[in-house]
Amino acid sequence: MRPTILDPHDTIKNILLLLVQEIDDASVSNNKKIHSIRVATKKIRSILYLMKSFLKDKELMENKKRFYKELSKNLSQDREKKVMRDTLHSVVKKCKLLSNDFMDVENALNYETKTIDFERNIQLCKEHILSELNSMDKQEIGICKKRDIKKGFKRTYKKAYDLLHIALLTKKIEEIHCFRKYAKYHMYQIQLLSNHIDYPIKKSKYLDKLTSILGKSHDLSFFEDHINNNKNFKNSSLLLYCIEKRQKKLIKKAIKLANKIFKDRDQDFKLFTN
Repeated sequence: MRPTILDPHDTIKNILLLLVQEIDDASVSNNKKIHSIRVATKKIRSILYLMKSFLKDKELMENKKRFYKELSKNLSQDREKKVMRDTLHSVVKKCKLLSNDFMDVENALNYETKTIDFERNIQLCKEHILSELNSMDKQEIGICKKRDIKKGFKRTYKKAYDLLHIALLTKKIEEIHCFRKYAKYHMYQIQLLSNHIDYPIKKSKYLDKLTSILGKSHDLSFFEDHINNNKNFKNSSLLLYCIEKRQKKLIKKAIKLANKIFKDRDQDFKLFTN
């Protein structure tokens, strides 16, 4: 029998089953459910990317990637309103501003949030997940061998490494966000293979910190766009100035940490040494 290391079908299926359980749990808040759905879809996409180089059915791969991307996007509006409120509060606190000076922004975001049917959107996601579970075929994906996993794992790391250096060169927020996506894939793959890699907790912790910083930066950019599209807000120029100030600090901090994590393109992770 050939040595195997990962069953993607069962791994993805378990993630989805746990997600359905959480959605059905009345004690879990809608915000937590939305967060869990988005995180789960990213974990699954990291698994699909790990398999990309050796999965024979490329059309299947693209269809599944599209499915999980759309599943996450279905809740993007729900998340965006909360994120913008949280970002507003963070900017006001970090820059020592008066919250009363931005009540028009707060009220506008609160009003927009009230128009969203969170329960309905979450239940729609659950229906899509159950449909995917029912249609999943164990044979269509297969089981990954050690050499395939090692190749896919290194491929993800190198992709993140290359995107980091593109971002450092262009300084564009879009490039930084793209780097963050693959850094997250790398983090989730380390967690998935924690029993087969040196110091997985430490590496995952650093990546979690890095992607969290970049996530805050991305949220600031999104909030900045919202303010720019609503010039009638009072004190919008002050808010934009503070957003830019916070943005620069976060990017500087993230780049310093990213250079430590992704310091060698040909880094050897010593997978499966035992």
